[in-house]
This record gives sequence, structure tokens and C-alpha cells, in this order.
Amino acid sequence: MVAVALAIILSAVGAVFKGLLIPRPNHDLIVAVMDARLAEKAVEAENYKAAWQAAEAARREQDGQLSELLEFARTTDQVLKALGRRGSRDALAP
Repeated sequence: MVAVALAIILSAVGAVFKGLLIPRPNHDLIVAVMDARLAEKAVEAENYKAAWQAAEAARREQDGQLSELLEFARTTDQVLKALGRRGSRDALAP
């Protein structure tokens, strides 16, 4: 019986020295720090998400504007080509 009690005491002391057992105030401090870091990371994730959504909205707006500009460029190109064909036909006619 004494051997069992001595073994339990020695294993508890060994666990403390290995860092497997820590005092409750240290544990509470570690838990509080981890909870604070988790809250900070959650806020940071929300900020990144909001920034990403704003960037995506700006990209969609930019894509729409670029499509509109390309359509104007195609129209202008067609008008200039038509004027060029008409000008060359007028130059050939006496």
C-alpha cells in the first residue's frame, strides 16, 4: 500500500517537472490569453472579409465599366471602318 502511494506521489512530482501539471492560476491565465487571442483573430477575420467584399464589389464595377468601354471602342472602330470604305469608294468614282 505504501509502495502504491509512493508511486502516485513520485508520478505526480514527475508530471509537474515535465510540465504536464500546472497550477490553476497559470492555467486560468493561459486560458484567458487564448480567449483574448481568439477574439482578436475573429475580429481580424471579419475585417479581412469586409475588405475582400469591398474589393470584389470594386472589381465587379470595374468589369462593368470595362465592358462598356470595349463596346464603345467596337462601335467607334466600325464607324471608322465604314467611313474609310466610303471614302475610298468616293475617291475611285469620277
